[in-house]
Amino acid sequence: MKRILLTIIACLALSFGFAQEFKTEHSNYFNKESEKDTYKIVFPSAYGFMTLHHLDNVMMDNKKTMVLTKYDQSMKSVETTSFNLPKLGLRAADLKEVIELDDQLIFLSTVMHKKMAKHEVNVQVYSEKENTVSDHKILASFTIDGYSKSGFYNIAISPDQTKIAIVANMPFVKKTQEKVKIWVYDNQLNLLWEQSETLNYDSKRAYQENIFVQNSGEVVMNKISNAYKKTRLSQLLTFNGNSVETQSFSSPGFLPMEMKLINVHGKSMFTGFFWNGKSSVIKINSKEGKNNDGAFLYDLSTNNLIGIHEWSDDLNSEDLKSLHVVDVKIINDDIFMIGEKHLEDSEFRKNGNAMTNELDYLYTYGSSIIVNFDTTGTLKGFMPLFNSKQYKNDQKEKGSLSALYLENGLRIFSNNSNNISFDTFYTDNKGSFAKPIIIPFEHGTGTVPYVLPKTVRAVKNYGIVYYISHYRDRYWFNKMTW
Repeated sequence: MKRILLTIIACLALSFGFAQEFKTEHSNYFNKESEKDTYKIVFPSAYGFMTLHHLDNVMMDNKKTMVLTKYDQSMKSVETTSFNLPKLGLRAADLKEVIELDDQLIFLSTVMHKKMAKHEVNVQVYSEKENTVSDHKILASFTIDGYSKSGFYNIAISPDQTKIAIVANMPFVKKTQEKVKIWVYDNQLNLLWEQSETLNYDSKRAYQENIFVQNSGEVVMNKISNAYKKTRLSQLLTFNGNSVETQSFSSPGFLPMEMKLINVHGKSMFTGFFWNGKSSVIKINSKEGKNNDGAFLYDLSTNNLIGIHEWSDDLNSEDLKSLHVVDVKIINDDIFMIGEKHLEDSEFRKNGNAMTNELDYLYTYGSSIIVNFDTTGTLKGFMPLFNSKQYKNDQKEKGSLSALYLENGLRIFSNNSNNISFDTFYTDNKGSFAKPIIIPFEHGTGTVPYVLPKTVRAVKNYGIVYYISHYRDRYWFNKMTW
């Protein structure tokens, strides 16, 4: 009888233990140096983390500074390192990508200069171990005649972050065919191959295309014609350093829209959203967004559409437009794709200075959805998430969401409930989440802040998540443990 009782107590303990408790602590507050200052957390570990912050979308041409600060496990700052992006003449480069490896940050930036007739991609590498930044190196360059015919670069990172592809669309030349040049590097910045091609498309000042690089190093261009018409056409161009192969991508009833390259158990695949072409993809002067009619999975290794699924009848899909692939989680034989409506707009500032034509910038996030496939493309379900929210100017940092797979469940951080929300899907282990309570003013009462979704970072192999929260002009670092 005693043994049976002990067994029952042990089972109850396991049952109660299944309801995970996610605890939270926060740091002292800090203030940003500028409203345009943007933060991200890098190198999260059991011993602390670092932040990278810099001014976002600034117009200062002569100086652009990256600031790295190290914090210990109690979220107190230890040391700060700063450096400037490289210049071409007096013009500072624009930051395009930051690749985070185990102990390095790779900064990729672009810059052009009319008098020097150059358009370049630069790289600088920060070493966490040495706390040093390398001299800049030019990864790609071509000549230009002026800013109106400067061409442009697309940069892509492979899913395993071992390959960097730089694709240059050469400057527009009337009555000629489009020319591209491609460089592929490994993540130690060794040049693997480069290729120049003249494509069977007219030269233009801008193109509708997306660039991807596979783990193998092959570069894939999704080339789109008649983007906003029922005659929309997509073709996949694959470059390998020696040749280019063209493959039809779209088909009747399947017009791919936004998508992401993923690697599923060694196979390169595209997953994203499609339009069926039955109605106009976007109405003239419409601010509703582009039509999306469902989700797909495409196997690049066989060039086959292995999953195409229109929205189910029980799904309120009216606002699922202009969907971007926010994140994709591959867990065993499950693929979880999170999609969210993203729109940008602007309007003249009310009560602003009419002489300066001041603008407010508006950012819409949502509606959003989780699509669950298996790895063969079979749909396991659509899970609607949150309705749309609009943010103005620098408040966009509170928009969107962040997804983590923790304790056998998909966890979504957002501000869906008008402050920080922590929602759980695809598990019975819901858990309890202790929202951080802050004192926004010296003599105020406790308040729940907002989360900055894009700052959420989990520590690999530890029960720790770091993120930044915000209320009015104050910010806090947060540490969630379990």
